Amino acid sequence: MSVDLYPLLRQYHWDGKKIIVAVSGGADSMALAALLHRAGVVITLAHCNFGLRGAESDGDEALVVGWAQEQAIPVVVQHFDTPAILEQEGGNLQETARDLRYTWFEKLRVQSGYDLIATAHHSQDAAETMLINLLKGTGIAGLHGILPQQGRVIRPLLALRKETLLHYLQTAGIPWREDSSNQKDDYLRNQVRNQLLPLAEQIVPGAAAQLYRSSLHLQEAEMLYLESVERYRKRLLEQRGKDWYIPLLKLRHCNPLGTILLELLKPFGFTAAQLPDLKHLTEAETGKYINAPAFRIIRNRNFLIITAQEARESNHILVDAGTEQVHAVHFDLAGRERQMTEALMQEVLQADAREAAHLDLAKLEFPLVLRPWKTGDYFYPLGMNRKKKKVSRFLIDQKVPLHEKEKIWVLESNKKIAWIVGKRIDERFRIGPGTERILSFFVTLH
Repeated sequence: MSVDLYPLLRQYHWDGKKIIVAVSGGADSMALAALLHRAGVVITLAHCNFGLRGAESDGDEALVVGWAQEQAIPVVVQHFDTPAILEQEGGNLQETARDLRYTWFEKLRVQSGYDLIATAHHSQDAAETMLINLLKGTGIAGLHGILPQQGRVIRPLLALRKETLLHYLQTAGIPWREDSSNQKDDYLRNQVRNQLLPLAEQIVPGAAAQLYRSSLHLQEAEMLYLESVERYRKRLLEQRGKDWYIPLLKLRHCNPLGTILLELLKPFGFTAAQLPDLKHLTEAETGKYINAPAFRIIRNRNFLIITAQEARESNHILVDAGTEQVHAVHFDLAGRERQMTEALMQEVLQADAREAAHLDLAKLEFPLVLRPWKTGDYFYPLGMNRKKKKVSRFLIDQKVPLHEKEKIWVLESNKKIAWIVGKRIDERFRIGPGTERILSFFVTLH
């Protein structure tokens, strides 16, 4: 069976580009590397060794490096001490590994002056993603599955079946290795791959291919959907100064009301979970309102008015190393660096989390960012055994009143939340036996 990627490369204008190829040593990525090399693309192989499977991981690396040398293809290997990173920062193994490799791929791409990063997702991966998103209840954007290109990342194999790739490898005599962890049902994707998709294939032969074709239709349907949403946005959303007005008379004549209303309000941070209340607001009395983290929507006579929350009008505040005073909208912070001692450890253990935060200075990356919390924020609350939690859920569990939530700010270190000010620090930045210096912040409310 002949497989030629050049027509696809030309279709997406990827021909003539220099491409970093993510290669694990598995069948999919080895096929991708071989096919791009055969098509005459300038490539460099990038292999991540996460050190999670001992000799098996080292065997994957040896295979990739050996094959690259035989083909005279440049190859770069990056080792990660993943267990140590998880121990230090907490988090989910799959998410951590994904963040590590994509961050490194992009760094390598920039340093080497390459154009794109190629990954080996194929049609079965697209079908799996579509099923996972369907099970999670995502909207149309989730149902179209994996896209051929997102930013600098491309997926040249999306239209190909796994069986096609395996046949090509066997015919061409290209080696690959099986990752034993793929057979374990420890993760949702593996469960879908090993249980749900094979069952779907038994019920409807060719189900994976049909799902992939459906995802292509949904990609086009999403384009039409977004065009329609944009027309409603131009018709219904009017900016007046810093506020946005939606005329209720026009809105009530729209169908379907719920979908249109949600699409108008999503950019302001309102969510699908709030839709019943938002629809009710269209019939409520003047003065009623609903909050999102950064905005509030108010019923005022014949309009819904979207206005910024007071606390969100301030810019983010950068906190450099050695900063002693920080002034925010609803509070002030006093910063203080200190050498860790036994007496200081006792002070830290007895500290009231509402009044102060004590962080391991070595784990922080400056400048820190002090900003209002927003929808989608998450952290690993101290005392919760390194379990990730959305800030919104944490505030609900803490029974923070609605009008107080807009006053909540977070302190970030390299895009990781280190502290919900006045509430809880993040497990990844806590003080431990190896801490040498700490950074304390003392809170004074206005």
